[in-house]
Amino acid sequence: MLIDVHCHANLYLELDNVLDEAKKANVEKIITVGMSFLSLERTIEIAQNHKMIYPALGIHPEETLMNKNIENQLDEINEYIIQNKEQICAIGEIGMDHYFIKDKDLYPLQKKLFLDMLELAQKLNLPINLHTKGAEQEIFEILTSFKITNINIHWYSGPEKYIKTGIDRGYFFSITPAISHSPIIKKVVDSIDLNHLLLESDGPVNYSGKIGMPSMIRNVLSEICDIKNISNEELENRIYQNTKIIFPKLWTS
Repeated sequence: MLIDVHCHANLYLELDNVLDEAKKANVEKIITVGMSFLSLERTIEIAQNHKMIYPALGIHPEETLMNKNIENQLDEINEYIIQNKEQICAIGEIGMDHYFIKDKDLYPLQKKLFLDMLELAQKLNLPINLHTKGAEQEIFEILTSFKITNINIHWYSGPEKYIKTGIDRGYFFSITPAISHSPIIKKVVDSIDLNHLLLESDGPVNYSGKIGMPSMIRNVLSEICDIKNISNEELENRIYQNTKIIFPKLWTS
């Protein structure tokens, strides 16, 4: 069994077809992550209507750029997440972004939103799905102030030293289909031991002209096997066990 731990199912125009392709690739569980104030309710709705989808709720740092009213909506967001705490398996996608978002005036608000989401994850005892692009140092420093044991860093491409730090702290790293064409991601995978690897599609992001889909994580698994010199069966089992550790509600909810 394969599990896609980071997907944006609410963004697919033909979701049923996407899920059918996932099933053919033996992908049986998909975590769909909320990103915006407007996407939270839709994320829950999709999960309620599709047995293989499990919702995570959170606010992406790009909301500071896309939604000028996000700070005023924070209390309502927190209330909605708390109301749905029994249904969600994680807080995410949350984090900070200093790479794609160039306006430094937005960074204090990014940090405020991130701290708020971390406090919520700690309060609800939920794992987090993290976006760290360009803000790795600050994020890793912030995380030391919280007691959140189950942390996944999605699509990591930052400094190698934080991979070691993350592994030492027990963090997980989910690998995307970008591994098929990105030397950086191949190097990241080479630096992560098997006990800290997860799989994700981040769909429907575009990978060199191909729309990301959960079914593609089967190829991600094969690429990792080549790098790690391990059989598909052994790696699939290891990643399955890793996923059960960090996202236990996929088996209990």
